[in-house]
Parts: sequence; C-alpha cells; structure tokens
Amino acid sequence: MTDPTSDDVRDDYILQERLSGKSARAISRQLRCTIGEVDAALDRVLPKIDNDARRRHVSLDLNRLDGLLETFYKRAIENVDAQAGLLCVKIMERKAAMLGLDSPQQLDIVQVQAQKEPTEHDRIEEAIMNLVNQQPPAERKAHNLISKVGGERALKLLRGALGNGDGVTPDDPDLDPEPEPK
Repeated sequence: MTDPTSDDVRDDYILQERLSGKSARAISRQLRCTIGEVDAALDRVLPKIDNDARRRHVSLDLNRLDGLLETFYKRAIENVDAQAGLLCVKIMERKAAMLGLDSPQQLDIVQVQAQKEPTEHDRIEEAIMNLVNQQPPAERKAHNLISKVGGERALKLLRGALGNGDGVTPDDPDLDPEPEPK
C-alpha cells in the first residue's frame, strides 16, 4: 500500500513543475511515470472548473477590478494622471469583455439567396424570345395577330387578301395551300 502523503507530495511537485513551465512529457520522464499519470495528478490538485467555480472567479475578478478602478480613477482625476486614466480605460474594457457588454446585441443576418440555375425550359424560352425580338417590328405584330385569331383563320384571311377577290389564290407556288395530311 502506498503512503498517501507521498502521493500528495508527488502531486504537488508535479503541479509546481507544470506551473514553472515544464512539459508533462519531461515530468513523466523525470518521475518515470506516464503522461496520463502526470495529467491525473494535475486533475487531483487543480480546482474543478464548473459553472459555479466560473461564476465565483468572474465575481472575484470583477470586485478586484472595481477596487483598482476606484483607486486609479481618483488618481486620474485629482492628479490629472494620464497613465492612471489609461489604466482606468483598460480596466473598464476588461470588465465590459468579462460581462459581454462589447458583444453585439443583435446580429444582422444577411441572407444570401443562391441564384438558381435556369432550367432547360427557361433556356429554350429565352432563346426563342431572343429570336422573336430580333424580328422586325411588323413581323412581330403579325405573329401576335396570328396568335390572336388562330392559324387557320389567319391563313384564310391572308389567302383571301392575296387572291383576286373570289377566294382563288394567285399562281405563286409559295402561296399554295399545303396538302392535307392523310
């Protein structure tokens, strides 16, 4: 069975060596133990940091800062001491950082919308519209009218307008009606 006092002494020795800057590896070599044993010793002697311990440390530090601020603020005002004034500013900055007063109160969220890739249908439609827009204005109007009256009626009207008034078309082969599908 090991002597508890020797373990306490060893743990304190490990803590002092780490505080002086020696690495856990160097300590483990010196004491002929593993790095895990060095870490375990540190876990035994160092204070546990939980939310309550964290709150106590912050409260103590804030009280210390308030004491320093009181002393140096008087010196800065009464003696017009620039160094004391600068120290007061540093103390207030530290307090604000500890209390989270410098953090933004509201985050402005910038929403970035990803530009969606055009679908194949969109690309085809854009190509057709580019062709339509390249036509002379009169042809565009004619296409729009054909859409309004319908293809068959527009064809009858055009043939009638080109004919001799009796509904017979001239002998131009380009104006002959297309053969009916069988």
